[in-house]
Amino acid sequence: MGTLKSIGSTQTEDEPRKPVHEEDNESGPLPSSCQYTKVRIDRLIDSNAAITFMSLVTVYALYGDDVRILAFEPSSDGAFLAMSTIAFMSFLLEISLLCWCRDNYLQKPDLEALKEICTVRHWNRRESAVAYMKKLGKALHMGSFYFWLDLISTFSMVIEMPWILQGGMESAVDSIDSTMTGKASMAGARAANKLKILRMQGAKSAGVAPAVGAIPAESHVGAEMSDRTTKKVIVGILIMLMGIPLLQVDEVDYRNEFSMNMVLENRIQLSDGISAGELERWQFSESLLLESTDCIGITYRGFDDGLRTNATIPEGRQSVGSLRRQAIDVITISDVDYVRLMTSVFDASERVREEAFLGMLLTSFVIVLLGLGMISFTKDVRNLVIVPIEKMVQLVKEISENPLGNDFSLKIDDKNKDDGMETTLLIRTISKIAGLMRVGFGEAGADIIGKNLNITEGPDAMNFLGNGRKIHSIFGFCDVRQFTDTTECLQEEVMLFVNRIAHILHSIVVQCDGAANKNIGDAFLLTWKVNKRQLTGCEEHNYSGDKALYSFVKTMIEMSRHEDFLCNFSPRALSELYERMPGYKCRIGCGLHFGWAIEGAIGSSMKIDASYISPHVNMSETLEGASKQYGVPILMSEPFYNLLSEEATAGCRKLDVVKKSMSGKAVGLYTYDVDLSVGFADTITEKNTTKEKTRNNIRKSTFSLVAAATATANVINKESGDSSESISKSEKTDGLGDLPTIKISNNFPHIWKSDADIVRVRAHFSDYQRALWTTGMQAFVDGNWDVAKANFEAVLKQTEGTDGPSLLHLERMKGHNYSAPDSWQGYWES
Repeated sequence: MGTLKSIGSTQTEDEPRKPVHEEDNESGPLPSSCQYTKVRIDRLIDSNAAITFMSLVTVYALYGDDVRILAFEPSSDGAFLAMSTIAFMSFLLEISLLCWCRDNYLQKPDLEALKEICTVRHWNRRESAVAYMKKLGKALHMGSFYFWLDLISTFSMVIEMPWILQGGMESAVDSIDSTMTGKASMAGARAANKLKILRMQGAKSAGVAPAVGAIPAESHVGAEMSDRTTKKVIVGILIMLMGIPLLQVDEVDYRNEFSMNMVLENRIQLSDGISAGELERWQFSESLLLESTDCIGITYRGFDDGLRTNATIPEGRQSVGSLRRQAIDVITISDVDYVRLMTSVFDASERVREEAFLGMLLTSFVIVLLGLGMISFTKDVRNLVIVPIEKMVQLVKEISENPLGNDFSLKIDDKNKDDGMETTLLIRTISKIAGLMRVGFGEAGADIIGKNLNITEGPDAMNFLGNGRKIHSIFGFCDVRQFTDTTECLQEEVMLFVNRIAHILHSIVVQCDGAANKNIGDAFLLTWKVNKRQLTGCEEHNYSGDKALYSFVKTMIEMSRHEDFLCNFSPRALSELYERMPGYKCRIGCGLHFGWAIEGAIGSSMKIDASYISPHVNMSETLEGASKQYGVPILMSEPFYNLLSEEATAGCRKLDVVKKSMSGKAVGLYTYDVDLSVGFADTITEKNTTKEKTRNNIRKSTFSLVAAATATANVINKESGDSSESISKSEKTDGLGDLPTIKISNNFPHIWKSDADIVRVRAHFSDYQRALWTTGMQAFVDGNWDVAKANFEAVLKQTEGTDGPSLLHLERMKGHNYSAPDSWQGYWES
């Protein structure tokens, strides 16, 4: 009738399903030809040809026997017998190969554990009898779930094979063993076989590279959950199908037996006393039996009168030899003494065909039931648990691969972000943690994050303090001018002040392919990593030097433009700020240097910082500090200057040559001329707010700051109608305010000429002045200080006495009576 072939003969008991290519990759090196053969056979089982062939064989095992009975004559049974034999041998061969080449498919008892468990010492140390029996059962366990299901289903095909054996009436009697219970179990097995096709196809499709937008590969948790659900659904439905028939009361049709009893009674009466009436009644009852039933043969045993049946088989009925054994019902009755017997053969072909049709429906129904059962059991668990877990795993994987990548908060589905589920909360928390790590560790900590997220077990599960790695980078150091006085005036609002500066600076640096590394109160460290092998030209390193210099110049411009945003403080803070520093403007100083550094984690297991260790990092800080001495906002070293394009160096000038130590070499110092006094606030729409009016009034008169602040508070109080208490509360700024949006063009190096702000900020220092300075600087280095003095004085006159480098050099030369010392080598030693 059917077959009990399992869902997945290629699956082990204790492992989740894996794609074919994963199993192949796990084979590792081949230590022997035997292992090589196993791998080749394992790949053969999962090949397209083998899967297609076994799929066809499985479909035949599901419906072949029913189709044979419904649509084919008994003469074709030989061909079906051959196909059944092929199917049986194919399944048997598959099981044998899987037992040999697949680990954990044919699990063997653990003899070593069995020896340990079966000792008196182990019994005395048992936790409980139940725990002991569990250990014993685990040690004695043999064969996986799929092995036993495959084995039982394969040998269940033996039940189908004897139907081809044609024989006499006695053989037909012996072959009747079909019960409702057997049919139900076989139908359940057929459903399992059908699901095997789907799993084989799923396993094969997993070995193909997924298309764009395709469903990602199933996780180990999802595969294990699906596998366990499949097992439980199979077992549950098979138990149900086999158990329900046993609990039902079958209705038996006794019409044939009743008719046969009447014929046998007349035959016995005829045998006991022969008379004309008895003979006619017997013949009539025989004729009635043949006409009212599907009887095709009657025989008697135990009668000595020698009379044989005289009734004629109705025309159109088949003979016993032309029917299949399943289509023959044989009934034997006897007298009280079991001496005289009557046997009748009935044609049950119509019933068998109906059972075959219903069997096909039952098979299809169980297949659908298994499919729907697994879907219904796993859908909610998958949607509520498995899918969120897979998203978390994928999110962590993406973070480990690229910690500084996209905004991971965008990975959360909008439709599920407010569903209140704990799993959604976990995904959102992981996204926030990723954002915090990205902001906290920065570019220097990207490798630390990725390496530690990829380590899942072992003693190095959290390895922060490993060796660093050497990198080459541009280091930019920024410092906020007059920060100490500003802090004393702003008090708690100083955090808003620093963060507003950081917003402008970092947004520009990131758009210019840089990264923020450290925020040290009033100072910021920025980096631009450069591949040392790409230093042959500006295009090779993607104009990294131009981008670093442009970032600082643009930051100064934007800080000047958004002065009202930076100094948006309470009236009290503004009063103190402008009372101490009348006409205050927020300014920064910058130092730029290029060199190597060691990137890594600094600290202990209690606290680490991802940073850089190198004298070149300190050099950028030194340059920033020296910018105050030279009176320029930007100071650059010669190694950094060499990275700039011609368009960028056109606005630079060499300020000095210094040598930091005896072992070092002389390094040139450069600046990019920046004049922020031209003002940029007029290029944006000024907001007519009460606080801006207050700041303007305060800046106009620094001698009445307290009165102005009080008047402003009264104005605000009248306009809003709030009490004095609410005014004091409103003076505290809780947020950064409306953050300005700054867009940077990456049109390097042409941006030095196309950006109107850049052209405007350097316009104060003309080409004529730059030529004078260049001539004077060369004379200064060569020791011809008389020429240098004349040129520096000319530059100073052209700039109306505001050029800081000219003032510094004239002051230095004055200390030597404008004559180079005898030991002068073209540089200062510091």
